[in-house]
Order: sequence, then structure tokens, then C-alpha cells
Amino acid sequence: MNKSISSTTGTIKYRLKDIHAKGQTSIILDYSFGRNKRIKFATGYKVSPKNWDKTHQRIRAIATINNREKVNSDLLKFSAEFLDAVTGLNEEEKQSRQILKSILINIIRGGDDTKKAFTSFFEFADDYIERREKQSKTISSVKLSIITVRSYKQTINRLKEFNKKVNYNLDFDSIDLKFYYAFVKFLEDTNYSINTIGKHIKNLTTILNKATEEGVNTNLKYKNSEFKVLSEESISIYLTEAEIDSLYKVDLSKTKDWELARDIFLIGYYTGQRVSDYNGIKMEQIKSFNGRGVIEFKQQKTNKLIYVPLHSRIKEIMNKRYNGFPPPKLNAPDINEFIKEAGRKAEIEEPIIIKKKVKGEIITETVPKFSLIQSHTARRSFCTNAYLSKMPTIDIMSISGHSTEREFYKYIKVTPQERAVKIADSAFFSN
Repeated sequence: MNKSISSTTGTIKYRLKDIHAKGQTSIILDYSFGRNKRIKFATGYKVSPKNWDKTHQRIRAIATINNREKVNSDLLKFSAEFLDAVTGLNEEEKQSRQILKSILINIIRGGDDTKKAFTSFFEFADDYIERREKQSKTISSVKLSIITVRSYKQTINRLKEFNKKVNYNLDFDSIDLKFYYAFVKFLEDTNYSINTIGKHIKNLTTILNKATEEGVNTNLKYKNSEFKVLSEESISIYLTEAEIDSLYKVDLSKTKDWELARDIFLIGYYTGQRVSDYNGIKMEQIKSFNGRGVIEFKQQKTNKLIYVPLHSRIKEIMNKRYNGFPPPKLNAPDINEFIKEAGRKAEIEEPIIIKKKVKGEIITETVPKFSLIQSHTARRSFCTNAYLSKMPTIDIMSISGHSTEREFYKYIKVTPQERAVKIADSAFFSN
């Protein structure tokens, strides 16, 4: 067998599903066609990685493998018949995943299983994420953020953990309301928040919709109204200008980790960006326009190009502790841990009453404000304080990257009293 089987329509390669498997793993037909399009189809055969010839894409000549010749012969037959069938399609049909998969089903499964998914749920999900991840690097028109790809991967990892722990034998056919409630309970028992659980359900639904659209999945039980995305109002705080001042002025020189986290957090506050953008800015991002310093951001989540005026306190932080350079990058979980300690040292201790759902029960408790500070608090604090300072909303949005005023007003944390004070300063109430 050649390294690949090519034609003017595409290229077929055979590979193993898991090259590091300890036992046997599936032999996958991998068909590449069009512009960055791929189909992966399980051939129904398995082999141990040590018995697979990657170069020639066939099972090695091992005496203990009785059906080696049949498997190798079938692999050649599958690819030859498939390419022959594709050659007879028109150009539009050659780009249709559903048509191509139907051909593979007929060839490999004898045409008796046309309603069955071409592969397992996890194989499809991994393939879908891999495709979207490559698109996010190569095709600007369908660019998917690194953050979103990471979120999909987290969802699949949680599903694999669930499948392993409860031995659910998860596949397209078993995704129904029974699965839904079992998976939600698993996540609740693992102490995930309601909103995190909702995120995983949303991601799962997105993948199932794509599988259905591509003709891979025919089980529509996930469209039941009870198969819903759970959510609750998140516990989101913002730091007032006075609290930001306290955080800026507190001496953390004896705890360098806390100091670094505080400095990175303040850069987030004075730029209004997400932690994925403000953590680890480079010197080349700092530019000068008409004699004014600005920081250039290419937002990872939205792909928007944003310019933010360089605040004097950012310059002071850079000059005082980092030889004129931005502070080095710190792992996001460490920022979340250390910024709470910095907030405690800065005596940001206003009592906050929180309610949360734990294993189906509502729990109410009072916690000091510093314990709720996290990396995202910087961005929310900027938006809220900028709004209260009477900065025009459109200017705040040009920095934060919010697309609509409705989205922006949902995001900021302004109490009715604070809004009333702001309104009182308007021309109408000043007469």
C-alpha cells in the first residue's frame, strides 16, 4: 500500500485512533478533500499499535495475526471503491460530507446501516473539535477562538470522565433525558457550579446539532425542552475606585507572587480587557499615536483590534518594578489565588451575601469581598467605574469590545442607588 491513495478528488490515509493504546485500537479511514475538509470513518477493524506499519498503512506481517491478509486486502478495497464512487459525483456532491459518508457506509458496512452514525460520539466530537481548532488557525471567516475550542475540549473531557465513572457506554443513541439528568447529577456531585454545568450542556448541544446537520446523528431526543441549559445569576462583584486605590497602594514587596498578580490585575483594570488579553502583554503592543501612548490588543475571544490609552499607573508599575517593561505572564489560576490574598492585605473586606446551589440545595453565606475577587473582576470593575465616571458608553464599549449596549448594561454592576446618583447629575435634574 502506498503512503496515501490520491486522486483529483482527495486523499485517503489509514491511521490508528490511538497510537499510544496499550491494547487494540480502531483503524480509521481518513479522507482529506476540498479546503481543509476531512472525514474520519471507522473501518471496523482493530489492531495493536505495535503491529501497525504506519509508513505503508497496513498490518505488519506477524504470524500470530490470522486475518492480517484479509484486513489489508479490505483496506485496499475500501479506498479503491470509495475513490471510484467519488469520481462519478458532480463537484457539489464531492463536497457533501453526508453523501461521502453514505458512500463509506455502503462500502464498509454493506449498505445495511445507513442510519447509524459513521463513528462513535466521542470520535465525532474529537474530530469536530480538531476541525474547528484548525479552522481557528487558518480560515479567518470561520475563526473560532482558542478559548471556545478549549471550552469544547473541557466538555468532552467531563463527558469521558462521566462515561468512565458510571460505565454509561455513551454514544449518540444513548443521549436522552435519562443521560441528561445522570450527567447533570455527576457534575453537581463533582461540585461544578450551575453556570459551568450549563456551559457543558450548551457545548454538548452544539456538537450534537453539528452531528445531526452532517447526517451523523439521527437521535433527536436532545431537542426535548427538558434537555436545557442550566443557569443562575453569577456572583459577580466589582471593585470601587477607592478599593482599586487601596489595592494599588498596598505594600506587597514581601510576597512577590501576590505583588505580580496585583500588578497584572491592575493592568487588566486600566485596560478593560479579558485576562487572556491583559495577562502577558508585550512591549511591542505599546505604541504612540499623536504623542499619546496606547496599548494595542487583538482580542482572543472576538478577534477585534482594540486600542486603549496607556494609563499613567500602568507606566508607574512598569517603571517601578519591571525596568520599564510590562510584568511577566502568570498562570490564570495563580492570578485568581494570589489576587484574593492581595485584596485581603488591602483590606477589601465589605461583607457580601451570596447564594449558591450545591447538590440541589440553596446555601446562603456571608463572605468578605476579597474572597470573591478573580481575574475577570478587573474588566468588570473598569466597565462599571468608567460608566459611573460618566465616560460615554460608546467609548467604554470601544475599549471593552462589547457589541451592543444591551450586552454592556447586563455586564456592568451598578446598584439602583448608584444609577440614581448618576442620573441626578444629568442636565434634566440639574435645573
